[in-house]
Amino acid sequence: MSERQDAGYQPLRGRVRAAALFPRPIWGSERAFVLASVAGVVGLGNLWRFPYMAGENGGGSFLAAYLICVLIIAIPLAIIESTAGSVVQRTPVDLFRRIAGRPGAWFGWLPAIVTAAIMSYYFVITGWTLGYAVQSLGGTYQTFVDFTDSMVPLLYFFIVAVLVLLLLIRGVAAIERASLVLLPVLVVVVVGLAIYAQTTEGAGEAAQFYFRFESDRFFSPGTWQKAAGQSFYSLGVGQGILIVYGSFVPAGTNTIRSTAIIAITNSGVSIVAGLLVFPIVFTFGISPDAGSQLSFTAFPRVFETVEGGRYLGMLFFWLLFVAGFTSCLSGALVVSAVVRDEFRMGARRAALLVVGLITLAGIPSALSFTGVGLNIGGEPLLDVVDRFTGSGVMVAAGLFGAILLAWRMPTGRMLGGMHGRRGVLARVGITPRLILYLARGIPVAIVAWLILAFLA
Repeated sequence: MSERQDAGYQPLRGRVRAAALFPRPIWGSERAFVLASVAGVVGLGNLWRFPYMAGENGGGSFLAAYLICVLIIAIPLAIIESTAGSVVQRTPVDLFRRIAGRPGAWFGWLPAIVTAAIMSYYFVITGWTLGYAVQSLGGTYQTFVDFTDSMVPLLYFFIVAVLVLLLLIRGVAAIERASLVLLPVLVVVVVGLAIYAQTTEGAGEAAQFYFRFESDRFFSPGTWQKAAGQSFYSLGVGQGILIVYGSFVPAGTNTIRSTAIIAITNSGVSIVAGLLVFPIVFTFGISPDAGSQLSFTAFPRVFETVEGGRYLGMLFFWLLFVAGFTSCLSGALVVSAVVRDEFRMGARRAALLVVGLITLAGIPSALSFTGVGLNIGGEPLLDVVDRFTGSGVMVAAGLFGAILLAWRMPTGRMLGGMHGRRGVLARVGITPRLILYLARGIPVAIVAWLILAFLA
């Protein structure tokens, strides 16, 4: 593709008209972009999903695979997605249309669909956090089995959907303001609880599980699939979040630096979440492979033993709800931005349509953890949807999307858009060109390996 065919630039008249009719919000600064992105990706994916993924996949072996996937695969792909969004300033559908024509437009809908599917059950999990936050006001907690043996979780699911709709129509400023204050507080609380967890009886056994390396587990394809899925899930790769958020960044943003900060913060919170959850799990005899309910079984236990547990539990669960809720807002924002741009729809109508569809799609997942107990093959439907989207379709979307972006976007525009020529990362050799080469080579190698493994 020549520079004259640059996908990110259209005739001036068309750009002015589009900007006038459908203005795009802009983050106030690179710092605001980083904080909002961290708020969008740090949340239940770290405190709920990461521990149960690690618990089901061998603890330390999964942790090692996850860190490798974050460093070698997820970060370069995240930088490419953010940079492409900032260069083109369009949603995933329009971005992929511009670099691959009509087939690209069809592919561009995949991240939005994946995000909507993830949000359909993410609203459910966020509803659980709201339920436990409300219980924390009284200082006593139901067991997870008792909590989900009624229709109450379905009610909280609907409450979350309504709150998302109400705040979504206010735009990115609401997310920015919330993330500036509440996210740092949550991180401090989680770190403090993780330190306390190291004093519990199960801390030693938890450390053996969480840091033990088992070669059989480590080299298992299933472990790497789940680890790659978690790294993509955590950073928002393949979900359109980084493309849309990148399209909101102000000029001059260093996407290498900002993405590295987001990735380090995100991975750090995930690791600390494991240090918090597993000592509690082993102290109270909870099975580490309990699945999606693991964290919600473990968290209430710690507040029954720690001094001042009632007030600490209130602080923790309300902050956990806010973390999950900001991620719900981020996911809904991505999908509504696509709908808004593609169908030239107003913000309110797009928000109403998107949240309505996500809510309808999420009802079966919500029912799987109620008295109805909607299952597939004896497994809660929510877990099935999470595994299919979070460790399957999303990974495929992230890999193929990276191949298109890294190979079809103009090289000069991508390198210039990263603004990574100065700073600590550049001094150790992490340059825009290296990132681009990694994004071009690694996904192709992985796809080739998967094809060969399938044919073998």
